Amino acid sequence: MRLKQSEASAHATRAKRPFLLRLSVLSLVGLAVGCSDIPGVPDGGFTPVVYRERDTMGGIARPDPPPVIAGFGSAGAAAVPTLAAGAPAGVTQEMVEEGAQLFGTVCSACHGPGGAGTAAAPSLNDGQWVNISGSFEDIDRIIHTGVPAPVEHPAPMPPLGGGSFNDEQVRALAAYVFALSHQ
Repeated sequence: MRLKQSEASAHATRAKRPFLLRLSVLSLVGLAVGCSDIPGVPDGGFTPVVYRERDTMGGIARPDPPPVIAGFGSAGAAAVPTLAAGAPAGVTQEMVEEGAQLFGTVCSACHGPGGAGTAAAPSLNDGQWVNISGSFEDIDRIIHTGVPAPVEHPAPMPPLGGGSFNDEQVRALAAYVFALSHQ
């Protein structure tokens, strides 16, 4: 009885497997044994790696982060906006300044430097609101919850803008965005 061509090649491949396995094992054994014969390689076939403990820099304090300079750095705005009169109770200029610095860490990637807007997310500095009313409370809420289905832009905003902000930082971000949009 004659084997078909595909059956014949499969049979030939199976017949070669034990040979290839023995050849592989012998090659590895030969390499392991032969490594000690190579000049410059110590017995055992490898050069040991010397490890050392990580030096701790005890007594050295971390420096404070550099100050935010208006028109330069992560916020990317021409200047940190001044909080307008009539701002919600508890919102301060210090919160606006902290929010400007935080805005540059994550938010400016989509909303652009200084909240100028990009193709991915709307402008936050023009007083025009697409997804909310623009009140401080709405800004705070939308930073927390994100925008799963934006009205005009293609990409949803994840909760916290994808960052890991605490409640105090979210209030600072909301203060910055509020100041941007109420200039």
